[in-house]
Amino acid sequence: MITGTFPPGKCGVGDYSYSLAKALTHDRDVHVAVLTSAFCGNGKAPERFEVYPVIDQWRLVEALKVIKIVRRWSPDIVHIQYPSQGYGKRLLPWFLPMIAYLMGARVVQTWHEGYSRRNAVGFLLKAVVPSRIVVVRPDYKKELRPLFRWIATKKKFVFIRNASSIPKLVLVDAEKAELRAHYLRGQKRLLVFFGFVYPHKGVEQLFEIANPVLDQIVIAGEVREGDAYRKSILERASQDPWRGKVTVTGFIPARDVAALLAVADAVVLPFRVGGGEWNTSIHASVLQGTFIITTSLTRNGYDKKYNIYYAKLDDTQEMKSALQTHAGARRENNAELDRDEWQQIAIEHNLLYKSLLLNE
Repeated sequence: MITGTFPPGKCGVGDYSYSLAKALTHDRDVHVAVLTSAFCGNGKAPERFEVYPVIDQWRLVEALKVIKIVRRWSPDIVHIQYPSQGYGKRLLPWFLPMIAYLMGARVVQTWHEGYSRRNAVGFLLKAVVPSRIVVVRPDYKKELRPLFRWIATKKKFVFIRNASSIPKLVLVDAEKAELRAHYLRGQKRLLVFFGFVYPHKGVEQLFEIANPVLDQIVIAGEVREGDAYRKSILERASQDPWRGKVTVTGFIPARDVAALLAVADAVVLPFRVGGGEWNTSIHASVLQGTFIITTSLTRNGYDKKYNIYYAKLDDTQEMKSALQTHAGARRENNAELDRDEWQQIAIEHNLLYKSLLLNE
């Protein structure tokens, strides 16, 4: 597996890659190695897979490092994750499928997100290589730009759903009370945003959806230093009526995130481009049973099974109303939702790998 970021590096695709690698190796006949960025090395022994944190900047000249590892391992499958924060804007990631294919490996690519026009050449370099494409978004191919859809006409897309990279956590009442008191700071409701803080995540809309008389907002996400958007969020949080009623935690460990989600009255994810089953932040919140407000291009209203309210994009008034109605609601236990989803995801990947090796 090749990914630009891998734990302890901070990246949603990196967390996904870790969860997948761990789940795949539950099958003792499957052997996994992960090739990733040098900054992701922490000196700790991996669980049941090998990690090679050897790529410095993903420049083309570092293709020799990739070739060396692939030659040493001689894998049946090379599975490349796209995009990844560790790749940056370097050229090597676009050439990885071609390198692996020319070295005799079967190639699988996971495309977690869409592509803009400026990525056309890189997209072509990836798409021309014989490979299977895993996507975590349903109807992914239909949503591609016409040019990209034409380039990928003959590619076989396989939808394998995403899952939470945050574990389910069960807290006793005393733990919940202590944690809520810590975060609430005298307010009545605890609202949480979880994930990276980018403009398309709509974080600024939290201040329109929440009520400063009742709510304490916790932004549990990685915030880029010096970013104009980050500054605007912090400025808003430091001014009346929100002064003292907003906590920005930055990156926190997975268990702490799970605990925060478990005690929240609502997880508010006002994505400007719409959310869905590909968002790991939604999966993590569903796993804890917490009420979620998000947006959607295709759905609207309250889904009781998942305890999610889907609002129209940018409709802060609708989200405010949903919060008033459903804040504090907990979903019922559900065997389908409370199971280890990664085992099923690993099974589906293994079936894909086997079919590729059998030329099916």
